[in-house]
Order: sequence, then C-alpha cells, then structure tokens
Amino acid sequence: MVAPIIVYRPLLHLQPLDSDGEEDGAAVDVSCDMNRMELSPDTPTTDVETFCGNFQIPGEITVGATFGVTVNDDTDSRWSALVGKRVRADLWDRTDSSRYRSFETQIMLNPSLYGPTDPGEPREFDFDVAVTSAVTWNDSESPS
Repeated sequence: MVAPIIVYRPLLHLQPLDSDGEEDGAAVDVSCDMNRMELSPDTPTTDVETFCGNFQIPGEITVGATFGVTVNDDTDSRWSALVGKRVRADLWDRTDSSRYRSFETQIMLNPSLYGPTDPGEPREFDFDVAVTSAVTWNDSESPS
C-alpha cells in the first residue's frame, strides 16, 4: 500500500459529463464544502517463490478517493444537481497552484443529507467515490 495523498481544504471543481464524456453544463465549485480530499493509490502484489528466491510481481494500480465534507447552508444547492451524474473532478492543492489533478468519478449521494445532527457539533461527513479514470496532472492558470 502506498501512502495516500491527502489535501486539506482543497480547491475542487466537479464538471458534469454526458454519456460521451463531454462537458454537460457548468462546473460546480464545491471547495467551500470540502475540509479534505484523499486519493489512495494501491498496488497489489503477487508473491512468487522460485528456485532462485522469492520475489513480488506488481499488479494493476487502483486508486480510490474520499471526500471530506463539512455541511453548511449552501451544501445542498451545490451537490443536489450532481447526484447520479458522471463528473470530472479537478483538484488543486492550493488556490495559487498552476497544476491540478484530474479524474472521473460519479457522485452517488448528496452529503448535505448525512453527518451528525447534534446541536453544537459540526456536520462533517466523509464518503468514498470510485475513481473511474486515470488520475492525471494538468496545467492551467490558478482557478481563483
């Protein structure tokens, strides 16, 4: 297992995509809801024993993602239109970055519906999303 990449207070834009993978409407900036984002690459290995010794053969790398959300008054309005949609996630580590990570995923739930509701407790909710494409670096001007 490779150590995860954790970005605290990330700048995250979710771009809805149509069935052909083309942009379908405007990107949604969910940065105000995000307290962290984690990308977790994993490389499974197979142990092989031969006459000359033991070694490992690496398998296909898989990547998972976890969104950490702090629910606020506007969370529902940002996420409700994304539920059930295929999206491209563009993740900047900082607002002054000129490079960002990008991958495709699908948003299956609205985080404003979840998390603790005890008075005085922050409504924080973490959920996993599938990473359905390779994670790539892209160059751009700062998004902010």
